[in-house]
Amino acid sequence: MIERNSMPEEVGGLERRLHRRLDLSLLILLPDQKAESKNISSAGVYFEMITDYRKRYHLGESVGFEIVAETTSTMLPMRTLRLSGSGKIIRKTLIHNGLYKKVWGIAVQFDERLAIVYDPVDFPHYA
Repeated sequence: MIERNSMPEEVGGLERRLHRRLDLSLLILLPDQKAESKNISSAGVYFEMITDYRKRYHLGESVGFEIVAETTSTMLPMRTLRLSGSGKIIRKTLIHNGLYKKVWGIAVQFDERLAIVYDPVDFPHYA
């Protein structure tokens, strides 16, 4: 299960989140859709996606995904890391409503710890 901090990061009503967010732009692979993360924590991920489908990705819906990250180190060569998981959609906000595209902000709370995918060659489930 996901570990939770016992106290919010800031006190006094300014910050009520229990988990520290990292502002990272990572590729999120969803079934038939790609997105880009805006921030991620140990409890969930927030990403933005372009789609015309308003009825897709409902609040409370469970969704499977993979997060793709590249490791960086001065001592080791760069590697691609894939994390697989599922979670519940806890927020969906229309960010931009253009003539030909809509941009949605979606927050997903992880159901459990993310699993490392050891197949470095391709993305068989979500590409």
